[in-house]
Amino acid sequence: MYICLCKAVTDHDIEAAVIAGASTMLEVQQALAVSTGCGSCAGAAQVVIDQTLAKATPSKSNIDASGLRLGDLSKNDIAALVYAA
Repeated sequence: MYICLCKAVTDHDIEAAVIAGASTMLEVQQALAVSTGCGSCAGAAQVVIDQTLAKATPSKSNIDASGLRLGDLSKNDIAALVYAA
């Protein structure tokens, strides 16, 4: 799923960056330029970062097909994703 439309960054791109060693939003931004355009995706990007870091003990509740826990997103993050689609 696209998280950052400005820079065409997906949740899988963010996950790969974290797996490769990025552990903060700044490090992911340096690797992918996510959330460096309009910035409206920052919350959703942070959720993906946090979830990837916590994957050692994943919870199966409220996870969509992409692996994103939609319940962790704010209403504004969900609205931005829906608008983007």
